[in-house]
Amino acid sequence: MVLLRQLIVIGLACGCNAFAPSPIQHTSTSSSQLYMSTEEKQKTGKKEGYVPKWKKKATLAEITGTAELSPEEKGLVGAVPITFQQGTGEDATLIKTSAMPGQPLKLVASQAGQYIKYGCGKGECGTCDSLCNGKYLRPCVDVVPTDLTPDPETGEYANLVIQVKGTKAKVVSSGKFFSVKSFFMGFWNNLLGMGGFVRDRRKAKKNYQERISQEEEILRRTAEKKRKKAAEAAGKK
Repeated sequence: MVLLRQLIVIGLACGCNAFAPSPIQHTSTSSSQLYMSTEEKQKTGKKEGYVPKWKKKATLAEITGTAELSPEEKGLVGAVPITFQQGTGEDATLIKTSAMPGQPLKLVASQAGQYIKYGCGKGECGTCDSLCNGKYLRPCVDVVPTDLTPDPETGEYANLVIQVKGTKAKVVSSGKFFSVKSFFMGFWNNLLGMGGFVRDRRKAKKNYQERISQEEEILRRTAEKKRKKAAEAAGKK
């Protein structure tokens, strides 16, 4: 029994020491350290004029320095000079290249770096409709015209201008979570929602009153029929 008691006392002492704080592992955190950590977190936040990283990255043409090279210098060889035009007026962008008659326009545009929005890819939806010499063509399935005739004096083909559709997508910076416009639009949407609640409430109240009046009319007619039947039964007796 004495040995058992000693073992119990030793076990309790070890358990208490396990829960006691160790002088080596204990580190005191002062208020100045907490303030510094909070200040560092604030510094790492997004600042004014934040620009996402994907906007800072250069394109492959800018990295390799081939943006201003001619089609021949880029290795695009062809007898027909082609100019892809996107937009009109001062905002129009022109990309010049060259191709061979019968070459797929989709491949020509891709090699020249001209973006064209495609849909079905089979020439049925008309998403990629482009205008060329007064006629509409679909680059997903059409090719460079083969009925072109070169100039008899120079032997060169005339420049083929292909007007492609402009993209409607606007690039919105991800640096701001909300704007002043979004705040007012949210307020306006909430106002419209409250107006809709009031309007629907009035309609519901009107329908409720009509239903109650109809039920009261049914009860009145039922009671009147019961009285008539009771009067007829009393007259027969």
